[in-house]
Amino acid sequence: MNTETIETLIKSLHRNRIHAKYYKTQDELLASISEHFNSGAIVGVGDSQTLEALGIYNLLKTKEVEFLDKYKTGQSREEKNLLYRRNFSADIFISGINAITLEGKIFNLDGNGSRVAPIIYGPKKVLLVCGTNKIVKNDEEAVVRIKNIAAPIDAKRLNKKTPCVKTGRCMNCSSTDKICNYYTIIQGQFDENRIEVFVIDGEYGY
Repeated sequence: MNTETIETLIKSLHRNRIHAKYYKTQDELLASISEHFNSGAIVGVGDSQTLEALGIYNLLKTKEVEFLDKYKTGQSREEKNLLYRRNFSADIFISGINAITLEGKIFNLDGNGSRVAPIIYGPKKVLLVCGTNKIVKNDEEAVVRIKNIAAPIDAKRLNKKTPCVKTGRCMNCSSTDKICNYYTIIQGQFDENRIEVFVIDGEYGY
């Protein structure tokens, strides 16, 4: 990703009262994120292949924090639902991004809302991580990216029985199995210190 594009993105996010920083390496990003993990902090996460690829879930397991681990084996549906509600009172919530525009807008799509809801409100601090592959020009490109790249791939990963799994693109279906239920667009925030964006060079997640 060229320097001019990164600079435009960072400036746009700052103009929207969202602190953002660009990292060239995984080690740099992880070191920066680790600075937020105070001992005893309660940390929740959203489902994200970006966080998985960068080793952030594993990093949390090594820190002296209370990790609200949605991936812990043996959890019942009730226990997982309780964990989702606890995310709202977490000290830190970490998630990925489906698309981010050069105008400084953050787009996310969610199936049940457990990821996008705490991003918007609840946790004291929100850290959003994305690779440069998520950067798009404008709103239209963000929606196209989500519908024709992110959602179909994720639906396939989750073994959903939706048309997009077969076609590779959104079919605007009404399937009860669809994950395209909650779109959110963040284009600013009241508390400029709450949401931070970590952009890392390279393709992470989808």
